[in-house]
Amino acid sequence: MDLAAHISYRPAHSELKVLFMRVIRYFQTAYLLHLMAIASIFLSYFFTKEFLILWENDESSRKLILYGVGSIFFFTLILFSQFDARSRYQNYKLAKDRLFEYGFDSRLLKPFVYSRCQRDAIATAAKDLKLQKEWKQLSSELGFRWYHLLPVIIKRNPLVLFSKDYWSKTLFVSTYHSKYFLW
Repeated sequence: MDLAAHISYRPAHSELKVLFMRVIRYFQTAYLLHLMAIASIFLSYFFTKEFLILWENDESSRKLILYGVGSIFFFTLILFSQFDARSRYQNYKLAKDRLFEYGFDSRLLKPFVYSRCQRDAIATAAKDLKLQKEWKQLSSELGFRWYHLLPVIIKRNPLVLFSKDYWSKTLFVSTYHSKYFLW
């Protein structure tokens, strides 16, 4: 058996610290998505409450339909934003490993710059590795600003929303296990 395979390059940390740091990084990588989920929780509650009041009063009106659709929409938005946040965390771990292994190279990061949430995940990875100056310069060179929220591909082709490939890359990114870092 190869002894090098059993040597861990990761420093020893308590399980509690590792869990805490993973949670912190999870929220840092997709803070806009988490804010959207929190807002959606409140809006879903409001719309559901109003819907139930109208339902109990046997009102059949446009308001009943509006509140019902609003309730479903905001509840669904909670789920979608959390699926997206999980995917951005996977992007963060992959990008952090690549930055650590190969150094800062724009070719490694270009697959991750198509949405604001992906860029936030990369910014967190770059900050962890003290490469935020290079990251800011690259994102500026690519023409991205703080107000560019929509994914680039949606602006180019809105019909991409109906493709399986888009949803698998947005919401269902496969789990990535970091090679070099615990969080």
